[in-house]
Amino acid sequence: MTPAFSRTAALVAATACAPAWASSSPLTLAAWFSSGATLALAAALLICWLVLHERVVPRSAWQPFAVTAAVVTPAVGFMAGRWPLLALCLSLAALAWGLLMVHRLSSRMQHLLEERDRARAAATQARKDSERDALTGALNRATWRQRLEQLANDGSAMQPPRPLSVLFFDIDLFKLINDSLGHGVGDDCLRAVSACVAAELRGGDVLGRMGGEEFAVALPGARRIHAIAVAERIRVAVQGHCRIVGEEVVELTVSIGAAEYLSADESLDALVDRADRAMYNAKDSGRNMVVADAAVPAVP
Repeated sequence: MTPAFSRTAALVAATACAPAWASSSPLTLAAWFSSGATLALAAALLICWLVLHERVVPRSAWQPFAVTAAVVTPAVGFMAGRWPLLALCLSLAALAWGLLMVHRLSSRMQHLLEERDRARAAATQARKDSERDALTGALNRATWRQRLEQLANDGSAMQPPRPLSVLFFDIDLFKLINDSLGHGVGDDCLRAVSACVAAELRGGDVLGRMGGEEFAVALPGARRIHAIAVAERIRVAVQGHCRIVGEEVVELTVSIGAAEYLSADESLDALVDRADRAMYNAKDSGRNMVVADAAVPAVP
């Protein structure tokens, strides 16, 4: 057998064994590729519908495309060998329809996600607004009390129990300010004092407005002596920074009462009551001072 004959025989054998698509024209290959992509898009849309149902894409929108993709695939297979250009145009048209469906689907999903984020943000903001005093931004009375209960429960569950103290304070002679300078100035004073006190607190401390000119602070981890120190810092800060509010000279001061939580056996009403009484003792003693309830937890 001559070398030339051997090479010819090998070439014929290789050609006979090669896959059919290896000898296909570029138009035929493109038609097969776009037809396969169309079928894949139809399958993806079907899966999306099965997972997300009517929330993402209406059934009437994807079913015609799925049927078209199922029909186009064998049609392209039939026409690819005889009319490759027609097969390519048909498969490209179906693919373009599928891509348009995917675009609409992604736009719908993005719209739904944006609506969800807006709804969550609105719900979060509504919850925050319901928890806070609209004038000062401090927690309202009910929410502050809930936070106090949570702090007391959490502290009692620790070993050893975490101390907890409460401050009660109000603005001295606030009624006189309201009556002489007007409620607008009074509101400005409440906001100024709330902001000043908040700036003096730690991250875990909880400030609330109890009503009128009266405020309260929960101090987790603070014993009586620490609560007195915080109260004195607040008193000095208000006296130093709230002398002028807006365009009015008001020279605000606060009277503060402090009390330490005795144990889980003491009700929170009793703790709050002791801090409240201490505050009134401060007012009766001349205002602009700190008075602490004398009771402290028993040493184990």
